[in-house]
Amino acid sequence: MPKVISKEYNRYTNEFKRLSVLLTYHPDILATEVAEKLGIHPVMLYRWRMEMKNGDIPGKSGLNDIYTETDLFKANQKIKELESKLNETRQERDFLKKVKRFFQEENSKSSRS
Repeated sequence: MPKVISKEYNRYTNEFKRLSVLLTYHPDILATEVAEKLGIHPVMLYRWRMEMKNGDIPGKSGLNDIYTETDLFKANQKIKELESKLNETRQERDFLKKVKRFFQEENSKSSRS
């Protein structure tokens, strides 16, 4: 006798889907971690992401806000990186100025003798 497959599915609200997807756009959180914590399959979460991009999940997506925050986070990281490089370059420049002065003084001392 064939086994009857249940037609009952876990139905998630659109709000749950939106919040789940929004969590995946956070720069410090992996989508697989979100899926694991929520007890859903990662493929389902990625499908919801696509549906949200396509506008298939009704309601305010908030994706623009998340993209903006992610871009802002990345920009801040880049700024810190560039400031660090700038500081290093300034130190190198100052060192070279000191070396130049040192050799100029050495040359002037040797020419006096």
